[in-house]
Amino acid sequence: MSSTLLESTQLIVKEVVIVTKGGPVNITALYDEINIHDSLFLPVVSGNILITDAIGLSGRLDFDGSEVIAIHVEKMADSTIASFKKSFRIYKQTERRNVNQSTEKYILHFVSDELIFSDQQRINQSYETTYGKVVQKILSDYLQIYDKDKGLYEDTSGIKKIVIPNLRPLEAIEWCAKRAVDTKNSPNYIFYCNSLGYNFVTLSTLVSKNPILDINFSPKNLTDKGPLDEMSGARSFEVLVQNDLIDKIRSGVGAGKFIGFDPLTRTFGEKPLNFKSHYDTLTHANKNQNITEVFNRDNTTILTTINSRKVLSIYGPKRKESAYIKKYDPSSISKVEDYENFAFQRKAIFKNLVARRLKIVMPGNFQLTSGFNVTFNTSGFSDKSKNVEDNSINGKYLIVATRQIIKNNKHETIIEVVTDSTNDATSYTSSQQQNQTLKGY
Repeated sequence: MSSTLLESTQLIVKEVVIVTKGGPVNITALYDEINIHDSLFLPVVSGNILITDAIGLSGRLDFDGSEVIAIHVEKMADSTIASFKKSFRIYKQTERRNVNQSTEKYILHFVSDELIFSDQQRINQSYETTYGKVVQKILSDYLQIYDKDKGLYEDTSGIKKIVIPNLRPLEAIEWCAKRAVDTKNSPNYIFYCNSLGYNFVTLSTLVSKNPILDINFSPKNLTDKGPLDEMSGARSFEVLVQNDLIDKIRSGVGAGKFIGFDPLTRTFGEKPLNFKSHYDTLTHANKNQNITEVFNRDNTTILTTINSRKVLSIYGPKRKESAYIKKYDPSSISKVEDYENFAFQRKAIFKNLVARRLKIVMPGNFQLTSGFNVTFNTSGFSDKSKNVEDNSINGKYLIVATRQIIKNNKHETIIEVVTDSTNDATSYTSSQQQNQTLKGY
């Protein structure tokens, strides 16, 4: 086998093995296609494998959920760069049908074993620490995930009295991520699994890291680049979402209001919020904000209309003024849950993050995985000879999902990338002429 890259989509399948109760069965010659998925919004890695079975494997094994599949592939022989080696639990078989009298096809679905283990447990436990420390304890105490299986980790701000409400371990970690805030009181933590392992980190930390690849989209037949250079060339791309104003408004990206009630002190409070109040707490990949300040017919804008979205939740700050609590439970004041910092803002932050989303087909590369950044550059759909950059989509993006497609001697990677910012210096403000056209045309 060659230790050099001959084609950008080349792949060396070292081993695809199903470990049964009776021992390992090598199915490297049986599979048609393997798909491996990871996502910034999912706690585990999953996938499926299409098999053409002419040896009666399905009839002998029954696929009862005990089987394990081990996959080892490399980009180049004996190289760990962009390689993949991992085992999964096979949890179901679907679409089993005959091809002829001696052959059948079916799909085996597999997932990280931690999901199977998590689904068999429940957490009913209280903690008095940070949400980040709770996540660490759940990973080690309940899922037996230790340092070798961990990727990025970032502790949270503030010691809280935390009661896990009868959740499965992975559900409990996601629950913690939704309530945790950083030192700027921004609720932008996320828990996910990628090639590094299990990660608990803020979006600000993720987008601040350097891109691992500069992706370009240009005609392949106009260049004399080799396979290694072509690894950065997109084979195709699609703009899935450019900007959805209605979705943004209803999600509170423009403005909104937090309404809080404290049943302990029987007090009520309100907190008006706008886009800038949570956008400025984050680090961003590109220079300019990706939101249009649309003026309404009454001369208000979407950044000031606080009735766009309202969230009702528990509100604790008034407890600091309670003489009874100060006397009988003063330590609880600093540990009260700050719903006003995450109940409204989190949905707006993540909705704005995915406001611009691209799907890019790349030569196979296991280094392209969720949580890493890439830059994307194209001259768009105009005359390619003018080489004019398309600033409406060019810039730095965060990978939020990947699909690794492995076929016979061919490997492609499909990534979905998002950004909440832009390098386009255009002023995102609507004009009076636009409103006049709406009213008088």
